[in-house]
Amino acid sequence: MMKDFRSLYTFHRELVQDQLSKERTAGIQLGYFYALMNIVKELAPLQPAMSPESIWMDYLAFLRTIDEHKKSPFSFMEWDEVEGREHLRATLKEGGALLTWHYGFVRHNMITIGQEIRAGHVNAKLPFYLVAEQGTVKQEQKLEAWNSIRQYAGAELLNAEDEMIGIRLYSHLRKGGSFNLFVDGQTGFNTDNRAVELPFLSSRIRTRSGIFRILARARKPVCPYFMTLTEDFRSKIVFLPPFTLEEDIQVSAERVYEPFRAQLWRQPALWRFWDRHHQQVIHWKEDEIPIRLDEGENRLDWFSRPLDGFGQLGLNTESGMIYNLG
Repeated sequence: MMKDFRSLYTFHRELVQDQLSKERTAGIQLGYFYALMNIVKELAPLQPAMSPESIWMDYLAFLRTIDEHKKSPFSFMEWDEVEGREHLRATLKEGGALLTWHYGFVRHNMITIGQEIRAGHVNAKLPFYLVAEQGTVKQEQKLEAWNSIRQYAGAELLNAEDEMIGIRLYSHLRKGGSFNLFVDGQTGFNTDNRAVELPFLSSRIRTRSGIFRILARARKPVCPYFMTLTEDFRSKIVFLPPFTLEEDIQVSAERVYEPFRAQLWRQPALWRFWDRHHQQVIHWKEDEIPIRLDEGENRLDWFSRPLDGFGQLGLNTESGMIYNLG
């Protein structure tokens, strides 16, 4: 499968470059602009091996390739590599939370999890929940092939924006049930607005604390995992050793995020949420650096397409400066 993926990805990378070079003067769509802005602001202070623009183009090509797979679910039936299957098994056996991010082959997480559920490594009387935003739940239910894959895996979608979600998840855990949740989704969990602030790569972000509180109270295992791609284009899913969260929510949240930050730094192009990352940032690293207005400081490398009532944005990829062009 990954051999196809490599050629598909290469094809989309060329399309992306072609499209961007054509749109460069007239302006690119706002989502693309935000993704580049966030990649520059987050990564440039850390001096990555690849240029932020190159990472951005890889990101756009990866998204398009993944969208192709969304249309044909059965094009991907098994991971090339599964690491830490025993950690997944232990978490399902005791009942606990599988925590992941919108990273890599997001849709294919249920392949391995489903195999373990069907093999009986789970409390058979209880469903396995996939916690998702309301919009995602509705969208997913329309995709028949994906629905049948989920049903075969023994999984049920659960709306994260349900007002009883916190109580339902806590009760499910206490009975020995398990669920999957995307930590970087920013909806749900009642009116729990007690946000927790965390270091990201170079920035600081704010994220909902509800899930960390529920897990700390339930004293059940938490197994972070992520889906990725090896350098030779092999698909890989990695389950990390489960642990129990501390009462200290700050410590718990940082511990959950730590492996993701390390993975994101290794392969930044595989994270889907670069286009919305600014919504959770409370402090950019570059805000600490005094601005020098050198020659070329006002150079604009990319523009967003003008939008009615919104105007147009410009970005200097070297300084990370954003200009509102009215």
